[in-house]
Amino acid sequence: MENEIKKKLEELNNQTDRFVEEFKDYLTNKHVADQPSPPFMSYFTHSINAATDFQDENLLFGGFHIKNLSSTTIEDLYICLRIDTSDPFSFSGKFSNEPSTINAQTVPATWEQFNHSDDDKEHWFKLGQGHHLEPFGDISLSDFQITWENHVPLSCSITGFVYTESENDGITSLNTVNIRM
Repeated sequence: MENEIKKKLEELNNQTDRFVEEFKDYLTNKHVADQPSPPFMSYFTHSINAATDFQDENLLFGGFHIKNLSSTTIEDLYICLRIDTSDPFSFSGKFSNEPSTINAQTVPATWEQFNHSDDDKEHWFKLGQGHHLEPFGDISLSDFQITWENHVPLSCSITGFVYTESENDGITSLNTVNIRM
């Protein structure tokens, strides 16, 4: 009789374990299915050239990359790079400060810088006229530079945000750039 009870308890324990596992799987799959995936992702790549001479400048050389994860073309694409620091630096790159009149079919995608905010920490860009982000394609704001004098310390954080016609609140980049020198 004791063996039968032990056997029944073991069967009940195994059944309970199976139910718990099935319930976990259900919750995990339902949770994932209920959350829409973002239509794109963005991230930074960068390298830093630290000057050895006291009179030279330090240089951060970076890129901000966007990958379209959807089967939809993204027409209106905007980027905000937020550079949080109170230290002196210079920001530059391969972008235009005026709308482009060049035929979009003859040149690679270009970025136009524009003023969208009075906050001097925010640097706004829009994809040049006639350019768009193809389904499952990618695009980059390449070769932006931040320079600062070697004898002056710099502590800053750079965060990227991407805005589209469907993402008015913006989606934050997967990573940030943090400098402390």
